[in-house]
Amino acid sequence: MKKRARVGFIGAGGFISANHLLTARDSDLMEIAAIADLNPETLARHARRMPVGYTTTDYRQLLADPDIDLIIIGTKQDLHARMIIESLDAGKWVLCEKPMAETPEEIAAVLAAEHRASGKLAIGLNRRFAPAYVQAKALLKQLPRPFFHYYRIMYPQPQKHEPGSFYADKPQILYECCHILDFACYVMEELPVRVFMTGGEYENDCAVLEYADGSRFQLLSGSLGTYCLGKEYWEVFARYAAITVDDFTDMKVRGIPGEFDRIFPPYRGEHAAELRRWGYDFYEMYKAKELLQYAPLYRERYDMEIEAVRRPQQDIPFDVRNYHQEDPDLWAYVPDKGWFDSVESFARAFLEGTPPRNANGTDGSNSVELALALLESRRLGRPISFPREGK
Repeated sequence: MKKRARVGFIGAGGFISANHLLTARDSDLMEIAAIADLNPETLARHARRMPVGYTTTDYRQLLADPDIDLIIIGTKQDLHARMIIESLDAGKWVLCEKPMAETPEEIAAVLAAEHRASGKLAIGLNRRFAPAYVQAKALLKQLPRPFFHYYRIMYPQPQKHEPGSFYADKPQILYECCHILDFACYVMEELPVRVFMTGGEYENDCAVLEYADGSRFQLLSGSLGTYCLGKEYWEVFARYAAITVDDFTDMKVRGIPGEFDRIFPPYRGEHAAELRRWGYDFYEMYKAKELLQYAPLYRERYDMEIEAVRRPQQDIPFDVRNYHQEDPDLWAYVPDKGWFDSVESFARAFLEGTPPRNANGTDGSNSVELALALLESRRLGRPISFPREGK
């Protein structure tokens, strides 16, 4: 068995640079064999800051390289399906960021490639690996159904909807909320039978997934709100019991005998000791403090205010002004959404020759098909059955 998987990256933009490249760099299971990107400056920057076998502007060089085991695809989503197919057909194990595809035709082509491939396909639907969600799902196993879920993913993203942005005419329910639609499939362990959505043209939607046993999963998504509030919040109710998770960090458990509330460390363990000691107050207040440096920029560009979080208690036992970024690789103070564990798990499966625990092509297909069904429901103005007719 190999000691390390040799990984090739196709696309090395902001998200990949801040997450998966760091995971591979720091892992005992992986080494960065190559990075392909169209921007030579990006390639030069990565070659300076971490061990990289080689860099190239031609991704096909990675696919032809027999020494590369895994391909991680982080391009814009309109290239995902084609890149997946080419990488699988080259005999590689492939992890591609979400969404897997944009159309039913692309879905069918990816699934066909996965079926004929010698390697495995994983889609970067990392909520399945978020520590808080993994533990919450295990707790739900103790409870009888039906479950009623409420999930909020609300965060200003004005830059994504400016004229000329790649995302300006992309529906958020697909490019971002496929994460949450996959999470619904993961936590419920089945597909809904009917879906409904109402909302705007590209963002600010309210969706409901209905299940055969009477369970419901409600999703509120959009670009409203403020950076100073946690981006994601999930709560689930069962008979005489409830679980809530605020921004992957603060879990409250009620009505399950012997269980308890939990705090989860942030990404890369930044200020984990302080968070464990002082709880969610520290998380919110420190995160907002770190954002204050950008307040003039966002005020000028977007007429957006960023202010410090001030809790009502008079005896807060810490002063966030005394704490500063410790990890130079962090782009922000963010929660652990499962990025590290999802990539490590895929590499481990390759090295051990075991089935990956990641979302596969079918899971990626389900998340995209759910998004497309919700878009159809919004267009028709009524609930529709799932799967859609003919799908």
